[in-house]
Amino acid sequence: MKPPANSPAPSGSPGWKLTQANTGLAAHGLNCDSLPLYTGPGAPAAGTVISGKRVEQALTLFAGNITVEKSCIRPKNLGETAPLITTNGPCGSNSCQVTGAPVTIRDSNIDGSALPAKTIAGSCAFLGVGTLQRNYISGMGSGICFYNTGSTLSGLAEGNYVRGLRSDGESHNDGATVRDFPLDKNAGRTLTFRNNRIDCSTGNDTGALFIQTYGGDIDNVTVEGNLLEGGGYQLGLESGFDNVYGRNMKSINNRFSGTGWGAAYVSQKGASYKWAVWQDNFLHDAGAPDAKGKPAGTP
Repeated sequence: MKPPANSPAPSGSPGWKLTQANTGLAAHGLNCDSLPLYTGPGAPAAGTVISGKRVEQALTLFAGNITVEKSCIRPKNLGETAPLITTNGPCGSNSCQVTGAPVTIRDSNIDGSALPAKTIAGSCAFLGVGTLQRNYISGMGSGICFYNTGSTLSGLAEGNYVRGLRSDGESHNDGATVRDFPLDKNAGRTLTFRNNRIDCSTGNDTGALFIQTYGGDIDNVTVEGNLLEGGGYQLGLESGFDNVYGRNMKSINNRFSGTGWGAAYVSQKGASYKWAVWQDNFLHDAGAPDAKGKPAGTP
């Protein structure tokens, strides 16, 4: 017996089995316009749960211990390049404060379609550190941006579908990106991209998942079970800016469209090592068992 056309993807489904119908609100028979308007503050207090709401403003979740679920975040006004959702706090001349407690966003739509491309082309759907699960993310310049992640909290992106991103002028667009994830104060923290479908096809593409040490060192990142699509390179790993990626970076059982410049690359910038684990990664072939096309060579 087939499941209903709109029902959540079964738990553990890899990224190549995700669609617009089985992620985000649609998987639960909901849509943005069917939800009641959220009238709370844009910077909710710790302990807040936003459930089943249409949010027409940007959200600052810096207070932490906040959950957003089965909601639509579709701002009508936004500063140019500002994120739709952030866990960042007040910013100084060189950095922004980092939330000290977990944030979860799940089973929701994050939607930039109410804003013009010029406003949204440099914006991330999510910026900071948190847990994002089973969301449908579209209409902004870049999707999931783990940047200004601090030094203590782990991060997770699981079962999300990112597509329909937009560019303008000379924007640089990422389906998802990691720009810092240091371990100096918590060697056990982890950052995981698991079972996502991430498509960056704007014409100004850095790639589906771009890992670059722009803001700090990066380590303990696992990329597993994802379908990475679009222009640029689908998966990039770069040291630079006087920072390095670490020795525990893993890419396992992913599928790549192989479009643009190809599946993956590594820019070592003096490092003597690359991916610690590069295993069972293939070009995507929808007609093949487990979507395994040709092997994606080790970059």
